[in-house]
Amino acid sequence: MKFKLRYFLEDDFSNYQALANNRKIAKSAGMKILTNAFEQWMAFKGMVGRQGFLAIVNEADQVVGGIFIFQPAAEDIYEIGYLLGEEYWNQGIMSKAVHFSIKNLKNRNKRDFKVFANVCIDNYASQQVLKRNGFKRLEKITTGISGYDQSSQKEYRYELNVKLLE
Repeated sequence: MKFKLRYFLEDDFSNYQALANNRKIAKSAGMKILTNAFEQWMAFKGMVGRQGFLAIVNEADQVVGGIFIFQPAAEDIYEIGYLLGEEYWNQGIMSKAVHFSIKNLKNRNKRDFKVFANVCIDNYASQQVLKRNGFKRLEKITTGISGYDQSSQKEYRYELNVKLLE
C-alpha cells in the first residue's frame, strides 16, 4: 500500500475515531478508549495541525493510522507512539512511517536529541518497528500503567540517539 504522512485535519475525525475505538488496536497501543463523543472530539482537536501528530493516510486520503511525538520538559528528549489499522499490519508501513517521522523531527531540530518509546513486552510487531529504525532496547524492564484498562503491564523502553551530523 502506498501511504503518506500529513497533519491531522478536522475532516479526519470519523476515520480516527474508528481506529481509536478499535479495542484490539487500543489495547496493543496502551491507549484509553474514550466513550464520550465530546471527549473524543476534544482529544482529537488537540492533534489537528500540530507538528508532533501525524496522520498516516492511504491513497484515498483516509486516515489509517497515526504517529504521536511528545516532547516532555527537556528540549532534547522526545517520546514516540503510534497506531495502525489492523488491515495494514505486517506490510512495513509503520516502519517506514516512523522512519519519515524521525527524519522530519531531525530536520526541525538544531541539536542532537533522543527519542524514547515504551512497548509492552508481548507487542513483538511494535518492537520490530523500533529495531528497524535503529532504536536500542534498554536493559531494564519497566512496569507501566496501560491507558487502555489501567492495568499494570511490563514494558521495554527503547531509545534512539539522533545525531544531526549523520
